[in-house]
Amino acid sequence: MKCAYCGKEAKGTKEHIISSAVLDLFPECFLTFDDARSVIHEADPMVKDVCADCNNNKIAYIDSYAKEFISQYFTRRYNEDDTVEIEYDYVMIQKMLLKYAFNDSRSHKEDCSFFDKEILHYIMNPCDNAPKENVTVLCGLAINVSPMHEAMFGNLKLRWCKNPLFYSNSTIRNIDYETGQIFLNENVEKEEFPDLQLSYIFRFNSVQFLLMCWSKNSKKIQQNNVVLEHQYPYHLMKVNDEKVALPICTNEFNYHNYEHIHVCWDGLFEVGYLRKHASGGTYKYKELFEKEWVVEEKRIKDKHPR
Repeated sequence: MKCAYCGKEAKGTKEHIISSAVLDLFPECFLTFDDARSVIHEADPMVKDVCADCNNNKIAYIDSYAKEFISQYFTRRYNEDDTVEIEYDYVMIQKMLLKYAFNDSRSHKEDCSFFDKEILHYIMNPCDNAPKENVTVLCGLAINVSPMHEAMFGNLKLRWCKNPLFYSNSTIRNIDYETGQIFLNENVEKEEFPDLQLSYIFRFNSVQFLLMCWSKNSKKIQQNNVVLEHQYPYHLMKVNDEKVALPICTNEFNYHNYEHIHVCWDGLFEVGYLRKHASGGTYKYKELFEKEWVVEEKRIKDKHPR
């Protein structure tokens, strides 16, 4: 077997698509939902094409950072009134997401041409600390503002997919404030980004990352980043950021349908606000469900230790 990272002939070992150290933070998420193959199984999502040296040594430093970063900020749930400030190493965030995207792409036998020798060297070498200018990362808080508890859809705290859908405009055309009637915008187009080679969305419990990979020689990257920064409710991560307050990037629809990326001014954000206030400012039954779910989740963790 030829190792996917170093290219040497060696015996293949199982590489976790998402770091095992990160999965260990969420033992209650013990099932893998493989939508592409329409199967559900208890084994961790893995790919078996990495040599032992790369798996256990050369790329393991990324797993250590991923666990430290996610455990520090995102193992708990937040509500819409919370202010969440984070400190991060932008280079390590880039490497973490690139590694996960590369692993996932290989597991589905998809095009991996973006991950050339330069990108693989970047991932494999802790001393390669120059961030890739053709890689953009955005980050936001995933908060369930809907009246439905997330457990109703399955315990899906860890999710990722390729090519999320970016909307170019609001999905809501108008709201009649007297009747409460909502008029949909039926002509919303997909936002197209010039020279985009690859995109991913990752959710780790209460945080979502967008990974955008551009053609190396693209002259449209700055233009695309301006659109991303101002059109979507995410923070555009930068190498010189010190402490950043994360925006809420989800509404009551795309919290449960995470692959849909809505614009900042989408009427769905307002619909959720109006619905909650029409319910007295709280979702009583959702809160009751949450109390019961905390007990059930502890039982699941105890039953499925990692």
